[in-house]
Amino acid sequence: MPSNATVDSARPPRENTVDENLVGRYLLYFFLLVFIVSPMVDLVTRWFVSPFPSLTHLLRVGTSAWVTGLPAAEDSWGLMRAALDWFWQHPGGRMYHQLFFVEGNKFQDPPSSLLPLYILSLFGIHPGNAALNRFDFLVILLNVLASGAFAFTLALRSPGCASRRWPIAAAAACGTLLFFPLLGALTIGQVQSWISALFAFAALAWLLRRKGLSGLLIGLICLIKPQFMLFFVWGLLRREWRFVAGWSAVALAGLAASLSVFGVQNHLDYLSVLHALSRTGEAYRPNQSINGVLNALYRTGDPNVWEARGFPSFNPFVYAGTVASSAALIAAALLIPLFSRQRLGLLDFAGAALTFTLASPVAWEHDYSILPTAYIATMFALLIRKATPMRTLGFATLAISYLTTAHWLSGYWMLAGILALLTLIHALNFGARDNALGASNQNQTQGCP
Repeated sequence: MPSNATVDSARPPRENTVDENLVGRYLLYFFLLVFIVSPMVDLVTRWFVSPFPSLTHLLRVGTSAWVTGLPAAEDSWGLMRAALDWFWQHPGGRMYHQLFFVEGNKFQDPPSSLLPLYILSLFGIHPGNAALNRFDFLVILLNVLASGAFAFTLALRSPGCASRRWPIAAAAACGTLLFFPLLGALTIGQVQSWISALFAFAALAWLLRRKGLSGLLIGLICLIKPQFMLFFVWGLLRREWRFVAGWSAVALAGLAASLSVFGVQNHLDYLSVLHALSRTGEAYRPNQSINGVLNALYRTGDPNVWEARGFPSFNPFVYAGTVASSAALIAAALLIPLFSRQRLGLLDFAGAALTFTLASPVAWEHDYSILPTAYIATMFALLIRKATPMRTLGFATLAISYLTTAHWLSGYWMLAGILALLTLIHALNFGARDNALGASNQNQTQGCP
Protein backbone atom coordinates (compact mmCIF):
# COMPACT_ATOMS: atom_id res chain seq x y z
CA MET A 1 0.00 0.00 0.00
CA PRO A 2 1.54 3.33 -0.96
CA SER A 3 2.39 5.82 1.70
CA ASN A 4 0.31 8.94 2.25
CA ALA A 5 3.19 10.98 0.89
CA THR A 6 3.15 8.98 -2.34
CA VAL A 7 -0.60 9.35 -2.70
CA ASP A 8 -0.45 13.06 -2.00
CA SER A 9 2.32 13.54 -4.53
CA ALA A 10 0.30 11.70 -7.17
CA ARG A 11 -2.68 13.98 -6.71
CA PRO A 12 -2.81 17.29 -8.52
CA PRO A 13 -2.78 20.23 -6.11
CA ARG A 14 -6.25 21.35 -5.15
CA GLU A 15 -5.50 24.88 -6.31
CA ASN A 16 -4.83 23.60 -9.83
CA THR A 17 -8.23 21.92 -10.20
CA VAL A 18 -10.89 23.71 -12.18
CA ASP A 19 -14.65 23.46 -12.26
CA GLU A 20 -15.22 22.87 -15.97
CA ASN A 21 -18.97 23.34 -15.58
CA LEU A 22 -18.40 26.79 -14.12
CA VAL A 23 -15.92 27.63 -16.87
CA GLY A 24 -18.47 26.45 -19.43
CA ARG A 25 -21.12 28.67 -17.86
CA TYR A 26 -18.90 31.75 -18.10
CA LEU A 27 -18.05 30.91 -21.70
CA LEU A 28 -21.77 30.65 -22.45
CA TYR A 29 -22.17 34.15 -21.02
CA PHE A 30 -19.33 35.24 -23.32
CA PHE A 31 -21.13 33.84 -26.38
CA LEU A 32 -24.40 35.50 -25.33
CA LEU A 33 -22.59 38.80 -24.85
CA VAL A 34 -21.08 38.73 -28.34
CA PHE A 35 -23.97 37.27 -30.34
CA ILE A 36 -27.09 38.45 -28.47
CA VAL A 37 -26.51 41.31 -26.04
CA SER A 38 -24.05 43.30 -28.14
CA PRO A 39 -26.25 43.33 -31.28
CA MET A 40 -29.22 44.38 -29.13
CA VAL A 41 -27.21 47.28 -27.72
CA ASP A 42 -26.31 48.20 -31.30
CA LEU A 43 -29.98 48.41 -32.22
CA VAL A 44 -30.86 50.45 -29.15
CA THR A 45 -28.06 52.95 -29.76
CA ARG A 46 -29.03 53.17 -33.41
CA TRP A 47 -32.65 53.99 -32.60
CA PHE A 48 -32.45 56.03 -29.41
CA VAL A 49 -28.94 57.31 -28.68
CA SER A 50 -27.10 58.35 -31.82
CA PRO A 51 -27.00 57.77 -35.58
CA PHE A 52 -23.70 55.92 -35.31
CA PRO A 53 -23.53 52.56 -37.08
CA SER A 54 -25.47 49.60 -35.80
CA LEU A 55 -24.45 45.99 -36.31
CA THR A 56 -26.09 45.72 -39.74
CA HIS A 57 -24.77 49.08 -40.87
CA LEU A 58 -21.22 48.20 -39.84
CA LEU A 59 -21.30 45.05 -41.94
CA ARG A 60 -22.72 47.04 -44.84
CA VAL A 61 -19.91 49.56 -44.46
CA GLY A 62 -17.40 46.73 -44.61
CA THR A 63 -18.90 45.50 -47.86
CA SER A 64 -19.02 48.96 -49.41
CA ALA A 65 -15.41 49.55 -48.40
CA TRP A 66 -14.40 46.70 -50.68
CA VAL A 67 -16.81 47.54 -53.51
CA THR A 68 -16.60 51.36 -53.66
CA GLY A 69 -13.59 51.98 -51.45
CA LEU A 70 -15.46 54.67 -49.48
CA PRO A 71 -13.89 57.39 -51.68
CA ALA A 72 -14.89 60.22 -49.33
CA ALA A 73 -13.29 58.65 -46.25
CA GLU A 74 -9.91 60.37 -45.90
CA ASP A 75 -9.42 61.34 -42.26
CA SER A 76 -5.79 60.19 -42.35
CA TRP A 77 -5.21 59.89 -46.08
CA GLY A 78 -6.10 63.49 -46.92
CA LEU A 79 -3.77 64.92 -44.29
CA MET A 80 -0.94 62.55 -45.16
CA ARG A 81 -1.20 63.29 -48.87
CA ALA A 82 -1.31 67.04 -48.19
CA ALA A 83 1.85 66.81 -46.09
CA LEU A 84 3.68 64.67 -48.63
CA ASP A 85 2.58 66.83 -51.58
CA TRP A 86 3.80 69.94 -49.77
CA PHE A 87 7.13 68.28 -49.05
CA TRP A 88 7.57 67.28 -52.70
CA GLN A 89 6.89 70.88 -53.73
CA HIS A 90 9.23 72.29 -51.07
CA PRO A 91 12.23 69.93 -50.78
CA GLY A 92 13.91 70.43 -47.44
CA GLY A 93 11.07 72.70 -46.28
CA ARG A 94 9.57 72.79 -42.78
CA MET A 95 6.26 71.05 -43.40
CA TYR A 96 5.01 71.08 -39.79
CA HIS A 97 5.82 74.77 -39.39
CA GLN A 98 3.84 75.62 -42.51
CA LEU A 99 1.02 73.09 -42.39
CA PHE A 100 0.35 72.80 -38.66
CA PHE A 101 1.32 76.18 -37.22
CA VAL A 102 0.64 78.50 -40.17
CA GLU A 103 -2.23 76.86 -42.08
CA GLY A 104 -3.83 75.01 -39.16
CA ASN A 105 -3.68 71.65 -40.97
CA LYS A 106 -4.09 68.95 -38.30
CA PHE A 107 -1.48 66.54 -39.60
CA GLN A 108 -0.22 65.22 -36.25
CA ASP A 109 1.60 62.02 -37.17
CA PRO A 110 5.42 61.79 -37.17
CA PRO A 111 7.38 62.21 -40.42
CA SER A 112 8.09 58.47 -40.43
CA SER A 113 4.36 57.79 -40.94
CA LEU A 114 4.73 59.19 -44.46
CA LEU A 115 7.40 56.67 -45.47
CA PRO A 116 4.98 54.09 -47.00
CA LEU A 117 3.34 56.69 -49.26
CA TYR A 118 6.73 58.24 -50.00
CA ILE A 119 8.18 54.90 -51.11
CA LEU A 120 5.15 54.20 -53.31
CA SER A 121 5.46 57.63 -54.89
CA LEU A 122 9.06 56.87 -55.87
CA PHE A 123 7.62 54.17 -58.14
CA GLY A 124 4.94 56.45 -59.52
CA ILE A 125 2.20 54.91 -57.37
CA HIS A 126 -0.19 57.40 -55.78
CA PRO A 127 -3.05 55.46 -54.12
CA GLY A 128 -6.35 57.27 -53.73
CA ASN A 129 -8.84 57.00 -50.90
CA ALA A 130 -10.63 54.00 -52.44
CA ALA A 131 -7.44 51.95 -52.74
CA LEU A 132 -6.27 52.84 -49.24
CA ASN A 133 -9.65 52.02 -47.72
CA ARG A 134 -9.79 48.68 -49.52
CA PHE A 135 -6.39 47.94 -48.04
CA ASP A 136 -7.76 49.06 -44.66
CA PHE A 137 -10.59 46.56 -45.04
CA LEU A 138 -8.13 43.72 -45.67
CA VAL A 139 -6.05 44.84 -42.69
CA ILE A 140 -9.16 44.72 -40.49
CA LEU A 141 -9.86 41.16 -41.64
CA LEU A 142 -6.29 40.23 -40.70
CA ASN A 143 -6.90 41.84 -37.32
CA VAL A 144 -10.00 39.70 -36.86
CA LEU A 145 -8.08 36.54 -37.76
CA ALA A 146 -5.29 37.49 -35.34
CA SER A 147 -7.82 37.95 -32.54
CA GLY A 148 -9.32 34.55 -33.29
CA ALA A 149 -5.88 32.91 -33.26
CA PHE A 150 -5.07 34.77 -30.04
CA ALA A 151 -8.19 33.41 -28.32
CA PHE A 152 -7.62 29.92 -29.78
CA THR A 153 -4.08 29.79 -28.34
CA LEU A 154 -5.20 31.03 -24.93
CA ALA A 155 -8.00 28.45 -24.87
CA LEU A 156 -5.50 25.66 -25.55
CA ARG A 157 -3.40 26.81 -22.59
CA SER A 158 -6.20 27.46 -20.10
CA PRO A 159 -7.78 24.78 -17.87
CA GLY A 160 -11.25 23.73 -19.00
CA CYS A 161 -11.11 25.67 -22.28
CA ALA A 162 -9.15 23.48 -24.69
CA SER A 163 -12.16 21.43 -25.79
CA ARG A 164 -14.06 24.63 -26.58
CA ARG A 165 -11.21 26.36 -28.43
CA TRP A 166 -12.95 26.63 -31.82
CA PRO A 167 -16.19 28.29 -30.66
CA ILE A 168 -14.14 30.55 -28.38
CA ALA A 169 -11.97 31.61 -31.31
CA ALA A 170 -15.04 32.24 -33.49
CA ALA A 171 -16.72 34.34 -30.80
CA ALA A 172 -13.55 36.36 -30.22
CA ALA A 173 -13.18 37.00 -33.95
CA CYS A 174 -16.82 38.13 -34.23
CA GLY A 175 -16.48 40.32 -31.14
CA THR A 176 -13.49 41.99 -32.79
CA LEU A 177 -15.21 42.44 -36.15
CA LEU A 178 -18.19 44.14 -34.50
CA PHE A 179 -16.07 46.37 -32.24
CA PHE A 180 -17.14 49.95 -33.00
CA PRO A 181 -13.70 51.64 -32.73
CA LEU A 182 -12.23 49.18 -35.23
CA LEU A 183 -14.76 49.60 -38.03
CA GLY A 184 -15.16 53.24 -37.04
CA ALA A 185 -11.57 53.73 -38.19
CA LEU A 186 -12.51 52.23 -41.56
CA THR A 187 -15.56 54.45 -42.05
CA ILE A 188 -13.48 57.63 -41.81
CA GLY A 189 -10.33 56.40 -43.59
CA GLN A 190 -7.92 56.09 -40.67
CA VAL A 191 -4.37 54.76 -40.50
CA GLN A 192 -5.29 53.51 -37.02
CA SER A 193 -6.48 50.30 -38.70
CA TRP A 194 -2.84 49.49 -39.46
CA ILE A 195 -1.82 50.16 -35.87
CA SER A 196 -4.56 47.94 -34.47
CA ALA A 197 -3.65 45.02 -36.73
CA LEU A 198 0.04 45.35 -35.90
CA PHE A 199 -0.79 45.35 -32.20
CA ALA A 200 -3.02 42.27 -32.51
CA PHE A 201 -0.16 40.37 -34.14
CA ALA A 202 2.32 41.77 -31.59
CA ALA A 203 0.13 40.43 -28.76
CA LEU A 204 -0.13 37.06 -30.53
CA ALA A 205 3.66 36.95 -30.95
CA TRP A 206 4.10 37.77 -27.26
CA LEU A 207 1.71 34.97 -26.32
CA LEU A 208 3.69 32.54 -28.50
CA ARG A 209 6.89 33.71 -26.77
CA ARG A 210 8.23 35.28 -29.96
CA LYS A 211 9.21 38.38 -28.04
CA GLY A 212 11.70 39.63 -30.61
CA LEU A 213 8.96 39.58 -33.25
CA SER A 214 6.57 41.28 -30.83
CA GLY A 215 9.10 44.06 -30.26
CA LEU A 216 9.61 44.40 -34.01
CA LEU A 217 5.86 44.88 -34.57
CA ILE A 218 5.60 47.41 -31.74
CA GLY A 219 8.56 49.22 -33.30
CA LEU A 220 6.61 49.48 -36.56
CA ILE A 221 3.69 50.99 -34.65
CA CYS A 222 6.02 53.61 -33.18
CA LEU A 223 6.77 54.89 -36.67
CA ILE A 224 3.09 55.90 -36.84
CA LYS A 225 2.07 56.28 -33.18
CA PRO A 226 4.86 57.85 -31.07
CA GLN A 227 3.09 57.12 -27.76
CA PHE A 228 4.12 53.48 -28.09
CA MET A 229 7.78 54.48 -27.77
CA LEU A 230 7.17 54.04 -24.05
CA PHE A 231 7.24 50.31 -24.75
CA PHE A 232 11.03 50.67 -24.98
CA VAL A 233 11.15 51.79 -21.33
CA TRP A 234 8.59 49.13 -20.43
CA GLY A 235 10.79 46.42 -21.96
CA LEU A 236 13.94 47.70 -20.27
CA LEU A 237 12.32 47.74 -16.83
CA ARG A 238 11.22 44.12 -17.28
CA ARG A 239 14.56 43.05 -18.79
CA GLU A 240 12.82 41.70 -21.86
CA TRP A 241 15.96 41.95 -23.97
CA ARG A 242 14.63 40.15 -27.04
CA PHE A 243 11.63 42.48 -27.12
CA VAL A 244 13.88 45.53 -26.72
CA ALA A 245 16.22 44.27 -29.46
CA GLY A 246 13.35 43.75 -31.91
CA TRP A 247 11.89 47.15 -31.06
CA SER A 248 15.25 48.90 -31.44
CA ALA A 249 16.06 47.29 -34.78
CA VAL A 250 12.88 48.54 -36.45
CA ALA A 251 12.39 51.84 -34.62
CA LEU A 252 15.98 52.98 -35.14
CA ALA A 253 16.04 51.87 -38.77
CA GLY A 254 12.75 53.66 -39.41
CA LEU A 255 13.97 56.80 -37.66
CA ALA A 256 17.18 56.77 -39.70
CA ALA A 257 15.20 56.43 -42.93
CA SER A 258 12.83 59.21 -41.90
CA LEU A 259 15.72 61.53 -40.99
CA SER A 260 17.40 60.88 -44.33
CA VAL A 261 14.21 61.69 -46.25
CA PHE A 262 12.58 64.50 -44.26
CA GLY A 263 15.59 66.00 -42.47
CA VAL A 264 16.39 66.79 -38.87
CA GLN A 265 14.46 70.06 -38.75
CA ASN A 266 11.11 68.46 -39.54
CA HIS A 267 11.64 66.00 -36.70
CA LEU A 268 12.46 68.84 -34.31
CA ASP A 269 9.38 70.70 -35.52
CA TYR A 270 7.33 67.59 -34.80
CA LEU A 271 8.36 67.84 -31.15
CA SER A 272 6.85 71.34 -31.19
CA VAL A 273 3.63 69.84 -32.56
CA LEU A 274 3.51 67.36 -29.68
CA HIS A 275 4.12 70.18 -27.20
CA ALA A 276 1.29 72.24 -28.71
CA LEU A 277 -1.08 69.27 -28.55
CA SER A 278 -0.19 68.61 -24.91
CA ARG A 279 -1.10 72.20 -24.01
CA THR A 280 -4.66 72.10 -25.31
CA GLY A 281 -5.65 68.62 -26.49
CA GLU A 282 -9.07 68.45 -28.13
CA ALA A 283 -12.49 69.43 -26.81
CA TYR A 284 -14.47 67.41 -29.38
CA ARG A 285 -16.33 64.65 -27.49
CA PRO A 286 -14.87 61.69 -29.42
CA ASN A 287 -11.61 62.57 -27.66
CA GLN A 288 -12.12 59.90 -24.99
CA SER A 289 -9.25 60.89 -22.70
CA ILE A 290 -8.81 62.69 -19.40
CA ASN A 291 -7.93 65.78 -21.41
CA GLY A 292 -11.23 65.52 -23.29
CA VAL A 293 -13.19 65.42 -20.04
CA LEU A 294 -11.25 68.36 -18.59
CA ASN A 295 -11.83 70.43 -21.72
CA ALA A 296 -15.55 69.69 -21.43
CA LEU A 297 -15.60 70.62 -17.72
CA TYR A 298 -13.81 73.92 -18.28
CA ARG A 299 -15.69 74.64 -21.52
CA THR A 300 -12.62 75.46 -23.58
CA GLY A 301 -14.54 74.59 -26.74
CA ASP A 302 -17.79 73.13 -28.01
CA PRO A 303 -17.61 69.33 -27.49
CA ASN A 304 -20.28 68.81 -30.16
CA VAL A 305 -18.42 70.63 -32.95
CA TRP A 306 -15.33 69.41 -34.76
CA GLU A 307 -12.84 72.22 -35.37
CA ALA A 308 -11.01 71.19 -38.52
CA ARG A 309 -8.40 73.95 -38.18
CA GLY A 310 -8.59 75.03 -34.58
CA PHE A 311 -7.93 73.88 -31.04
CA PRO A 312 -9.53 74.65 -27.68
CA SER A 313 -8.36 77.71 -25.82
CA PHE A 314 -5.49 77.11 -23.41
CA ASN A 315 -6.55 76.56 -19.81
CA PRO A 316 -3.86 76.07 -17.12
CA PHE A 317 -6.09 73.74 -15.10
CA VAL A 318 -6.75 71.54 -18.12
CA TYR A 319 -3.05 71.47 -18.91
CA ALA A 320 -2.03 70.67 -15.33
CA GLY A 321 -4.69 67.98 -15.03
CA THR A 322 -3.65 66.41 -18.33
CA VAL A 323 0.04 66.30 -17.38
CA ALA A 324 -0.65 64.97 -13.87
CA SER A 325 -3.06 62.27 -15.03
CA SER A 326 -0.78 61.17 -17.87
CA ALA A 327 2.21 60.95 -15.55
CA ALA A 328 0.22 58.94 -13.00
CA LEU A 329 -1.17 56.53 -15.61
CA ILE A 330 2.22 55.93 -17.23
CA ALA A 331 4.00 55.50 -13.88
CA ALA A 332 1.36 52.97 -12.83
CA ALA A 333 1.74 50.97 -16.05
CA LEU A 334 5.54 50.98 -15.93
CA LEU A 335 6.15 50.47 -12.21
CA ILE A 336 3.22 48.95 -10.30
CA PRO A 337 3.31 45.55 -12.08
CA LEU A 338 6.97 45.20 -11.04
CA PHE A 339 5.79 44.77 -7.45
CA SER A 340 3.32 42.03 -8.35
CA ARG A 341 3.50 38.74 -6.50
CA GLN A 342 2.89 36.77 -9.68
CA ARG A 343 4.78 36.38 -12.93
CA LEU A 344 4.22 39.26 -15.31
CA GLY A 345 2.96 38.38 -18.76
CA LEU A 346 0.29 39.07 -21.31
CA LEU A 347 -1.95 41.27 -19.16
CA ASP A 348 0.98 43.52 -18.32
CA PHE A 349 1.65 43.87 -22.06
CA ALA A 350 -2.00 44.66 -22.86
CA GLY A 351 -2.33 47.05 -19.93
CA ALA A 352 0.72 48.99 -21.09
CA ALA A 353 -0.72 49.45 -24.59
CA LEU A 354 -4.04 50.62 -23.17
CA THR A 355 -2.32 53.04 -20.80
CA PHE A 356 -0.04 54.58 -23.42
CA THR A 357 -3.13 55.25 -25.55
CA LEU A 358 -5.26 56.62 -22.72
CA ALA A 359 -2.47 58.85 -21.36
CA SER A 360 -2.28 60.80 -24.60
CA PRO A 361 -4.01 64.21 -24.53
CA VAL A 362 -5.80 63.23 -27.74
CA ALA A 363 -7.23 59.69 -27.79
CA TRP A 364 -10.02 59.41 -30.35
CA GLU A 365 -12.55 56.61 -30.09
CA HIS A 366 -10.92 54.75 -33.00
CA ASP A 367 -7.57 54.79 -31.16
CA TYR A 368 -9.07 52.18 -28.82
CA SER A 369 -9.44 49.67 -31.64
CA ILE A 370 -6.43 47.92 -30.04
CA LEU A 371 -8.69 46.74 -27.19
CA PRO A 372 -10.09 43.38 -28.41
CA THR A 373 -6.90 41.52 -27.45
CA ALA A 374 -6.97 43.18 -24.03
CA TYR A 375 -10.55 42.00 -23.46
CA ILE A 376 -9.70 38.47 -24.57
CA ALA A 377 -6.61 38.29 -22.34
CA THR A 378 -8.53 39.65 -19.35
CA MET A 379 -11.34 37.13 -19.82
CA PHE A 380 -8.88 34.22 -19.72
CA ALA A 381 -7.06 35.72 -16.74
CA LEU A 382 -10.36 35.64 -14.87
CA LEU A 383 -11.24 32.13 -16.06
CA ILE A 384 -8.09 30.59 -14.55
CA ARG A 385 -8.77 32.11 -11.14
CA LYS A 386 -10.64 30.55 -8.26
CA ALA A 387 -14.41 30.92 -8.21
CA THR A 388 -14.96 33.76 -5.76
CA PRO A 389 -17.35 36.72 -5.54
CA MET A 390 -14.45 38.94 -6.64
CA ARG A 391 -14.05 36.91 -9.83
CA THR A 392 -17.77 37.26 -10.52
CA LEU A 393 -17.43 41.01 -10.01
CA GLY A 394 -14.49 40.96 -12.41
CA PHE A 395 -16.55 39.25 -15.12
CA ALA A 396 -19.39 41.72 -14.63
CA THR A 397 -16.95 44.63 -14.89
CA LEU A 398 -15.42 43.15 -18.02
CA ALA A 399 -18.82 42.68 -19.71
CA ILE A 400 -20.00 46.21 -18.90
CA SER A 401 -16.68 47.65 -20.03
CA TYR A 402 -16.93 45.80 -23.35
CA LEU A 403 -20.47 47.01 -23.98
CA THR A 404 -19.54 50.64 -23.30
CA THR A 405 -16.49 50.56 -25.58
CA ALA A 406 -17.80 48.31 -28.37
CA HIS A 407 -20.63 50.79 -29.07
CA TRP A 408 -20.79 54.55 -29.29
CA LEU A 409 -23.10 55.58 -26.44
CA SER A 410 -22.27 59.29 -26.68
CA GLY A 411 -20.92 61.27 -23.73
CA TYR A 412 -17.93 59.73 -22.01
CA TRP A 413 -19.29 56.22 -21.53
CA MET A 414 -16.45 54.81 -23.61
CA LEU A 415 -13.87 56.44 -21.34
CA ALA A 416 -15.65 55.04 -18.29
CA GLY A 417 -15.48 51.55 -19.79
CA ILE A 418 -11.80 51.99 -20.61
CA LEU A 419 -10.97 53.10 -17.06
CA ALA A 420 -12.92 50.13 -15.69
CA LEU A 421 -10.93 47.74 -17.90
CA LEU A 422 -7.62 49.32 -16.91
CA THR A 423 -8.50 49.08 -13.21
CA LEU A 424 -9.41 45.42 -13.65
CA ILE A 425 -6.13 44.70 -15.45
CA HIS A 426 -4.14 46.36 -12.66
CA ALA A 427 -6.04 44.35 -10.06
CA LEU A 428 -5.33 41.09 -11.90
CA ASN A 429 -1.69 41.99 -12.46
CA PHE A 430 -1.24 42.75 -8.78
CA GLY A 431 -3.22 39.76 -7.53
CA ALA A 432 -1.77 37.21 -5.16
CA ARG A 433 -0.09 34.19 -6.72
CA ASP A 434 -2.38 31.69 -5.01
CA ASN A 435 -5.43 33.32 -6.57
CA ALA A 436 -4.36 32.13 -10.01
CA LEU A 437 -5.30 28.59 -10.93
CA GLY A 438 -2.17 26.70 -11.87
CA ALA A 439 0.12 29.64 -11.19
CA SER A 440 2.74 27.35 -9.73
CA ASN A 441 2.69 25.05 -12.78
CA GLN A 442 5.11 26.59 -15.30
CA ASN A 443 4.05 24.35 -18.16
CA GLN A 444 0.39 25.07 -17.64
CA THR A 445 0.71 28.82 -17.39
CA GLN A 446 3.34 29.26 -20.07
CA GLY A 447 2.22 32.29 -22.02
CA CYS A 448 -1.08 32.68 -20.14
CA PRO A 449 -2.14 36.08 -18.85
